[in-house]
Amino acid sequence: MYVKLAGRVTFEQNDDGLRIAIPVRPGPFVAIYAPLVLFWVGLATAYYWKVLVGPHPEDLNFDLQQIAIAIYVAGFLFFLWWMAWTMAGDTHLILSPPQVKIQNRIFGIPLVSDTYRADQIHRIHFVPHKRIKTQRAIFNPNSSCIRFEVKGRSEIMAKGVTEEEARVLIDKMLQVYQFPRSWF
Repeated sequence: MYVKLAGRVTFEQNDDGLRIAIPVRPGPFVAIYAPLVLFWVGLATAYYWKVLVGPHPEDLNFDLQQIAIAIYVAGFLFFLWWMAWTMAGDTHLILSPPQVKIQNRIFGIPLVSDTYRADQIHRIHFVPHKRIKTQRAIFNPNSSCIRFEVKGRSEIMAKGVTEEEARVLIDKMLQVYQFPRSWF
């Protein structure tokens, strides 16, 4: 059973170690992009429905219209994936003394997993929010993350965590395994 750790972060203690769940933070523009894309898809569907239903001679223009339809469909599928990740995505951090597993999930279905040996991870630290480049007075809530190093390369996890969530998350990680040169 998951217990609230801080903010959106929850954890579960089990025999092997610890499971931490970090839900995805919706970005600042979701409320703008979602209706805009749905409106765009509605207009494109109405237009291309007329193109497909009506008579069409076999010419280059119709072939180009079919390519445009394929591009719209690919864009819509990317939009659906993005909305699913934004609304129902989370990152699971599975800590057991010999290994650390970071797993991205949508609707509880694992998509991408990375497993690292715990003794190879070092320099776990919080990277604070950055300002939006075009609006210097506004912070981007999704720009923060927890960064760590494995075999000389930098990796990130827990995008969009707040400072409080990161502090508690790193403290909880250090209770399971003392990662070298890690700090908040």
